[in-house]
Amino acid sequence: MKLYVDKSNNPNLDPTIAEAVKKEKDAGHPAKIVVRGYFPNQHAHLKDYGLDSGDLLNMYDVFLGTVDMPEKIVHYRYNPEIDKTRYHLEGTDFALARAKRDGVDYGRTMIDIDLYGEQPLGQVSMLNYLDRREENVVSDIWDWRGFRSATRYYTTFGGLSHITFYNGEGKVGAQSSFMWQHLDGKGPNEWPIVQTSFEIMNYDGQHRWFDSEQTAFDYFLSHEVKKYDADLIMS
Repeated sequence: MKLYVDKSNNPNLDPTIAEAVKKEKDAGHPAKIVVRGYFPNQHAHLKDYGLDSGDLLNMYDVFLGTVDMPEKIVHYRYNPEIDKTRYHLEGTDFALARAKRDGVDYGRTMIDIDLYGEQPLGQVSMLNYLDRREENVVSDIWDWRGFRSATRYYTTFGGLSHITFYNGEGKVGAQSSFMWQHLDGKGPNEWPIVQTSFEIMNYDGQHRWFDSEQTAFDYFLSHEVKKYDADLIMS
């Protein structure tokens, strides 16, 4: 087995890496693309290179047990998280829709709905829940394959505070926390938001804690190389 590490940090994948894995596959040699980042639409781009989900080893998929999740189309008008008895849906364009509240507050947008640009159109990318000031306070992220994969929580100032990731059964599979990093001589509005913890509920039977995504990826690489008895190829 050869594991090709894609460092592009791009959901579309590095063409050089994807093409190398395709050549290995066509020659009958086992190989996979290894990706660190969380990209809910990455599986949509595998077909661009003649690959499928079995050719991708995304760290988050492995941590969450969603490597082989079946694909299904969940159009925003049929998304189970949007109660059609309470909300009136409006399609704005191919990339955006809105859920507005019925009743006395009819007309106030409750959910901004981001849609994937990939085919088929109308699939939910994110459900952004708004407060009365129409500030985004919580976002549900939907995987292109048709399931809710994460929830982001924001501070009152709009900064990211926490992400909950879900496994294939819809249960909590991982969590990340974030805080402002104090910088001397800088005002609070200039402090960067940094990851402070990354908790994995079940990685090959182990409950793991890491201080960052990069630390988790370093451990992930060494573990997967041993698991597959693989050659690691860095891009």
